[in-house]
Amino acid sequence: MREPACKGKIRYGVLVISLIIHAVALGVFGFLKMSGRMTASVSARPSITVQMIEKVIEQPVPKPKPKIVAVAKVEKEPEPEIKPEPKPLVVQEPLAVEPAQEPVEEAEVVLPESAPAANEVEFFGQKSIVQRVCYVVDCSGSMYGQMYRVKEQLKESIMDLNSRQEFCVLFFMDGREILMTGSGRLEPATVGVKSQALQLIERVRPAGSTDAAHALECAMRLRDRDKIGPEVIYFLTDGFSLDEDGSQLFIEKTERLRKSLAPSTVLHTIGFWPQLRDQIMLETLARNTGGNYTEVK
Repeated sequence: MREPACKGKIRYGVLVISLIIHAVALGVFGFLKMSGRMTASVSARPSITVQMIEKVIEQPVPKPKPKIVAVAKVEKEPEPEIKPEPKPLVVQEPLAVEPAQEPVEEAEVVLPESAPAANEVEFFGQKSIVQRVCYVVDCSGSMYGQMYRVKEQLKESIMDLNSRQEFCVLFFMDGREILMTGSGRLEPATVGVKSQALQLIERVRPAGSTDAAHALECAMRLRDRDKIGPEVIYFLTDGFSLDEDGSQLFIEKTERLRKSLAPSTVLHTIGFWPQLRDQIMLETLARNTGGNYTEVK
């Protein structure tokens, strides 16, 4: 019976030895594993070089950011209200009250008729109060260079006429050639007739010689629709190219024509740089008819 007890002890000892061996083996295994982890962790860390340390030292020291202090808002004081100065009181005196009067019957008021506009005509400073006027203008070649001034004065005179006045413009030039406004008679100074006259004035050009006698005869024969002749003739020329006998004959012929054709017509003469003999002729023509002479230089 002792033999089985011994065998039990032997088994027990073998078991203890086995446990000890396993424990030692587990301990060695665990130690080796832990040392390997430590080596791997150490090898994973980056190495710090001298150049990296120098770069860090060379970098400037960052300046601290300025502190921002909130400023409290200052409310503006309200501006004082400016009141307008009171206007001075104006004391009006009481109006005097007239005593009541008995009503008076109002009489009918008749307005006076408006006075007619003056029928004034002006040409180179010579004024006339007439209703019918004729302009006889020298347009021969010798007037070249002076027609611009004549045309301006002529247009201005015509534009100042009113519609109750009647007029005609007569240009004499080469030989017995004559240019006239309208239909060869005195026409009312309406807008249309004035426009046609201004067109003729712009179109005419100096040419040829002078035949003033024929031009004056045509002017004295002019009539309006009522067969009444001109009250005034403005006669403008720069000369006649006549000798002494020819000048006297011209004056006598003009006077005979006036007495037979237009005995009440006044002749105003205008001389453009005339010679002495021509100046005397123009003065005589005007004086014989009650007109005036004007010299232009």
